Amino acid sequence: MIESATKVPAAARAWLKPVLRAFPADRRAAPKPRAGAQPVRGLHLNESPYPPSPKAIEAVRAAAPNLNRYADANAGALASALSRRTGIDPERIVVACGSEELIQVLCALTAGPGDEVVVPAPSFPSFALSVALQGAAPVRAKLDRGGANDAAAILRALSERTRLVFCCTPNPPSGGMMSKSALEQVVAGVPDRVLLAVDEAYYEFGRHAGAPDALAILAGRRGPWAALRTFSKAYGLAGARIGYALCSDLDVADALRRLKLYYGASALAQAAALASLEDEAHLAGTLDAIARERTRLARGLSALGLEPLPSAANFVSVKAPMAAAEAMALLQERGILVRDWRDPEHPNELRITVGRADDTDAVLAAMRDIIATAPR
Repeated sequence: MIESATKVPAAARAWLKPVLRAFPADRRAAPKPRAGAQPVRGLHLNESPYPPSPKAIEAVRAAAPNLNRYADANAGALASALSRRTGIDPERIVVACGSEELIQVLCALTAGPGDEVVVPAPSFPSFALSVALQGAAPVRAKLDRGGANDAAAILRALSERTRLVFCCTPNPPSGGMMSKSALEQVVAGVPDRVLLAVDEAYYEFGRHAGAPDALAILAGRRGPWAALRTFSKAYGLAGARIGYALCSDLDVADALRRLKLYYGASALAQAAALASLEDEAHLAGTLDAIARERTRLARGLSALGLEPLPSAANFVSVKAPMAAAEAMALLQERGILVRDWRDPEHPNELRITVGRADDTDAVLAAMRDIIATAPR
């Protein structure tokens, strides 16, 4: 093995954009259980605890013999299927390697040095990173008390330098969803010259919980917009990496196509996504099961004297009785991985992915033990 220098002089990093030095690289390997230790429960990535649709698995098997061929760059079959479900023309649907790729492309298309991009805070970390990579300034719009994107805060953050606005519903890491009136305020208040991007990574969970139809509200906007969705969460295809943008018009869609990876979403990912769309019963069962465990987890945390935030997603956030980093370490000792909010203004908040019934039992038992042994 060729060894690398462990200490690199600062001058040797001159090739690296200065802004990137503020963002830590994650070199951690996936955690493995120690001999004799409890099994690791990964409740930190908001993955589905259930496998994908059997139809998706079979579609992947059927597509595998043709892996010597490139995938359809425009994912025509998938775009057509999405069009039938959303009412958006297939040409206005752009498929990519997860919605995170689309977030990066939107920032590259709109923002540069001297520009501003409004981002909810705290929210998906890729918003701020993708903005900073373009030399633009992310402008934080704080959440409301219920953990949803705050329409008034978003509109206050606008300036003459704003080029792009992100809002996210339901919002990670809080789980709050925007009301119909809040979405309408944002859609009406963001100037037509500014591109409005609504991140709906948790769209299916939100609709199951009674969230308003963001697409119907966006349809009334004169300015450019994009709604971003993914197959990673509700459809259980996190390992496939496939998402899509529903765009206001061909100008926005074609701009995304110019910069996204040309052969981005793989043939296997496209096959799995298309088959998943066709298995509505599997999706409904997944949403019902996760909603039940989300309710049970939230009620259990409340019974322990904690105050979980209302969630319309596949996770629950709660303020720990100690610093989040300490709580995470104590939970990890008990075989449970969760995540903090990664926000200095919320040092005690934990985000816990909703798992199966035994995961809920394990989390509640561990939290009960941690609370009982915590210093008063």
